[in-house]
Amino acid sequence: MRVLFVQRQPCIRTLKYAIGLRQARSDLTLGFACQGATLTGWYGTGDELFDRWWHLDGDPVAGLAGVVEEFQPDLVHSHNLPDGLTVAALEATGGHVPVIHDSHDLQSLRQTPYEDGFPELDDPLDLERRAVEGSAALITVSAEMLAEIESRYQVPARSRVFANFAAERDLPTILPPPARTRSGPWKVVYQGTLSTNGGHYDLRALFSAVAAQGTRLDIFPSRPSPDYVDLARRTPGLRCHDPLEPAKLLAQLAAYDFGWAGFNATLNGAHLDTVLPNKLFEYLGLVCPCSPCAPTTTPSAPSSTATASASSSTRSISWQPSSRMSTSRRCAPGSPPPGTASRSAPTSPPSSTSTTS
Repeated sequence: MRVLFVQRQPCIRTLKYAIGLRQARSDLTLGFACQGATLTGWYGTGDELFDRWWHLDGDPVAGLAGVVEEFQPDLVHSHNLPDGLTVAALEATGGHVPVIHDSHDLQSLRQTPYEDGFPELDDPLDLERRAVEGSAALITVSAEMLAEIESRYQVPARSRVFANFAAERDLPTILPPPARTRSGPWKVVYQGTLSTNGGHYDLRALFSAVAAQGTRLDIFPSRPSPDYVDLARRTPGLRCHDPLEPAKLLAQLAAYDFGWAGFNATLNGAHLDTVLPNKLFEYLGLVCPCSPCAPTTTPSAPSSTATASASSSTRSISWQPSSRMSTSRRCAPGSPPPGTASRSAPTSPPSSTSTTS
């Protein structure tokens, strides 16, 4: 079976899919068509999981049509944002090859454009509708996102949630003990995307406020972030590290008291309600308490999440574990941590392929 992945800028979720597919199925030929850097270009690993790569230079719509003609896929799995390549895949396949639309973000809930280094496409809301309604199947990262899409569009009959599980392959062999001891200030870590445009990834004011309270806060950005490096130089208690490949990153994250899963809700609060569950799984896989900051509750967060209470004002953030954190919910010896999908229990997307992350 030939499966073609499509995404403008390949992301960590596609890497996790590929890890799972390679573990679960030996009969797959995987290809990836993209416009930006490859997985190894962003994360230091991942290109080796695919049999072919195509870079869509110039006209990506025409380029994708050529890839479909050359690769002859049995299935196209297209990831947003933006939604333009899903629409291009639908046109390139002409209804002869099923296209899965994997929705990581919903543009209609955002007040800021998607930031991946490319110009924003014309009429993104029309592209969103065409991608959802034209695809053979829909996957979303959370139940909240699926509900929002269902309230707007006619969704495919094959629609389901597939969470952004941590990849078991990348987790440290030895995890910290359930009862973590601490001396000195709380050690908090953030890993992921950062921005400076006032959107939900613009965390400069929040980071500064946390550090001002005497909390040690380390940042592991998914890509180089010079503005945050400069902020860390000027802010006692704040450190910004170089990007790391997934396995090395998770080994570092396991040493912290709390994982940060909070964002700037000033412009994109409604959007955050649909994607916050997507941000917890690396921390959960490490049996690391997670701290959503404003709001204090996370929609559909797994019950094993240990949250910290946080006021809506950045002036007073209390890093106190909630009562939901208990040693009984920590992973037993030899069992996969919460937030991971075990190889022995694969989860199937709405197609004939099966994945496990």
